[in-house]
Amino acid sequence: MGVGGNVDGLAAEASWAQARLALRFASPAGAPAADPGDAVVDHDALGPLALLAEIPTARLRDQPDVRALDALARTDSGALDVAALEAFCRTGSLRQAAAALYLHHSSVAARLAHVEDALGWRLDEPGDRFRAQLALWARKLAGPLEPVP
Repeated sequence: MGVGGNVDGLAAEASWAQARLALRFASPAGAPAADPGDAVVDHDALGPLALLAEIPTARLRDQPDVRALDALARTDSGALDVAALEAFCRTGSLRQAAAALYLHHSSVAARLAHVEDALGWRLDEPGDRFRAQLALWARKLAGPLEPVP
């Protein structure tokens, strides 16, 4: 669910547009590694992150980090690796990510190591963690993957 800003009745259209934008950031129920709290997103809480939703989806989809995440997700264990990355970026902790995924922390560490190898990121570096989180948001906003022929 997306929540728009509190506005006067005559500005309801603006709040509706904000709610629709916020909805793009919400995780669908039952999504892997989804936090139930991510099912409701308040536009006002997004801050400057809302600007990312103004980028055309085709441009987001074509961004190299998004393409790399998509390619990784298409591998045999890739969807689980990306889920581990999402949980790690959301929680900020290997152990909390493991708890969210109902996995042992060493399993999550192995999945994150695979992500690092595949994408060339060092998740212990703040810049690479930010890059990973930004790529995950862009991938989510770009929409679902197209089927592989």
